[in-house]
Amino acid sequence: MYSADGSNRRFITDYAATLVDCVGNAHQDNYDVRRFGPEPSPSELPTASLTKRRSWLRRHRAEPNRPDTTGLVSKDEVKYLLNIGLEFAAPHLDQLQWLDQRLADDESRDLLRQLIAFRALGYHCVKLPTNRPELWADIQRLERMAEGSETIPANFLGWELPKLDLQSIGFPIQLFFLPYGAVILFLLQQYCCQTSAGPIEVRDGDVVVDAGGCWGDTAIYFSFKVGSRGKVFSFEFLPENLAIYRRNLELNPELAQRIELLPHPVWSSGGKELFVAGNGPGTTVTPTRKSADDAVVSTMSIDQLLDRPDVTRIDFIKMDIEGAELAALHGAEQTLKRFRPRLAITVYHQLPDFWEIPQYIDSLGLGYRFYLRHFTIHSEETVLFAESNQS
Repeated sequence: MYSADGSNRRFITDYAATLVDCVGNAHQDNYDVRRFGPEPSPSELPTASLTKRRSWLRRHRAEPNRPDTTGLVSKDEVKYLLNIGLEFAAPHLDQLQWLDQRLADDESRDLLRQLIAFRALGYHCVKLPTNRPELWADIQRLERMAEGSETIPANFLGWELPKLDLQSIGFPIQLFFLPYGAVILFLLQQYCCQTSAGPIEVRDGDVVVDAGGCWGDTAIYFSFKVGSRGKVFSFEFLPENLAIYRRNLELNPELAQRIELLPHPVWSSGGKELFVAGNGPGTTVTPTRKSADDAVVSTMSIDQLLDRPDVTRIDFIKMDIEGAELAALHGAEQTLKRFRPRLAITVYHQLPDFWEIPQYIDSLGLGYRFYLRHFTIHSEETVLFAESNQS
């Protein structure tokens, strides 16, 4: 039974309803060619893809139900999608139920179910709320702005980064960046969460930790938001990324004055040697060598910033560090306990991050409220926002 305020929601019931809502879906406008290149062939598609669904239904159809307009049999497809979706979630139901109950608003809970369904069923079945005409219009507008501009190689997937002037969208910023990424960061406001209690975001005068600086885009965005009284500590260590990062700092000298670049991966402790698998924005670090070509880097923890006399507070922490977020949060425990900063932590790199990251933060007993937001049409760029009611 549900309580009046929804506090006893049962994830599995609402998730099953989300799966049933996907019956008959065969989205043809839900694949991100900008991010992933040409759409894969049917043999390479996820388990619940349109082609495989039709094949399964032909083999398992038990009775001559009336087909819908897509040629799929509704009753059989309900069984199929429920089977796929529930099998995907079954090993994690206790954790997903915990998260569902701890999320602070209906938007977060609805999004959680959609994101799990998307991962289970694929893009033909599930369209995430970000996929709206306004998104594509904004991307096309920035792509037109970038036509004929100077470009530099991103050293990732063959991408070329055009030089963007964002003055026309309200930001006195120039940088080498993807138009798609600029829409997500600057227009969709990836690191701002609107809630009924007010936005969780970077504010004027804040001290910000930018964990995962990549090409400098988020550090420059945060520098603009904190204003002349603020400060941004930005972690980035991959030489190829740093070359682009420094070009972007040169384009924005006033904003660059508020940014301190720390050339280390963020980890649970400082001074630990990790191995780097360089891959542009997808670069990862691990305690074990995966390739003879892996470089070695020395870590830094966020708590080490507290040893500096010029760091008297930290107000906001953003992390997008390719699956190292939980380790980095362990290395920020004293910072969290001392300052209770607002948090924007990506949780999309591996499924357990959806619950393990908020469970760790919750275990500290600091009164954090959790919100989930998402900023692409695919499985990347899910952000867990958290704000302490003890701030």
